[in-house]
Amino acid sequence: MATSARTGQDVLDIMRIAIGRRNENDPDSSDETLFTYINNFISLSMPNDTKLFEGFGTLSFTIDDSNTTGVYTFNDVGASSQFINISAEAYISLLDPVDNSVSWNWLPIFQDPGQFFAIWGINNDEILVPGYPTMMLYYGNEFTFRTIPNTSYIVKIYGYKKNDALPDTDTDLPYDYWLRYIAYGAAVDYARDFRYEASSRSLIEATFKSERKLQLTHTHNQIKNSRAMPRF
Repeated sequence: MATSARTGQDVLDIMRIAIGRRNENDPDSSDETLFTYINNFISLSMPNDTKLFEGFGTLSFTIDDSNTTGVYTFNDVGASSQFINISAEAYISLLDPVDNSVSWNWLPIFQDPGQFFAIWGINNDEILVPGYPTMMLYYGNEFTFRTIPNTSYIVKIYGYKKNDALPDTDTDLPYDYWLRYIAYGAAVDYARDFRYEASSRSLIEATFKSERKLQLTHTHNQIKNSRAMPRF
């Protein structure tokens, strides 16, 4: 990860200018209040608003026959529930991975339990027959495999990681070019919550749209120069 010269404080300073609230002693615009808006935008809104090149990642883990239900939580596979925001791209190894030469099959991902269990049935854990998993349900913080594995298999899931909140204002941003996009994204949310006049909100939102376009242009240029990978 590139070293950033910009910190959470830099984001907060720009946000304060954008919303026109300079009084740090006002509870409605204290550093703590504004920093909460910044972190909420970083961790909740930003991953869904812009799927950035550097946010794309792989979650790799092993499933095996020791699990008789086929259900694995994020903790079971050693991943934080904030690690990845997946869609429908995953692969599973063909055989027990005894060496580095592993072949792969595409593994369909379901995110609707109704669709998944309409195929496999429910409340039938005691009669599940181990075999080669051909489908996976991703729901909440759980992965459910059917059929349940009869040996060890490696699973690789591709998607976009969710961003970690900044622990404090002294923390560096992961990337400098996130600076103004985050500041104005948080400012938009603040202006809406505090019922700014339409004209003031429009000015903030117009700048945010401009910064968002720059973010997406940056990602587009990176993707053009990268090797092909699953996109969704």
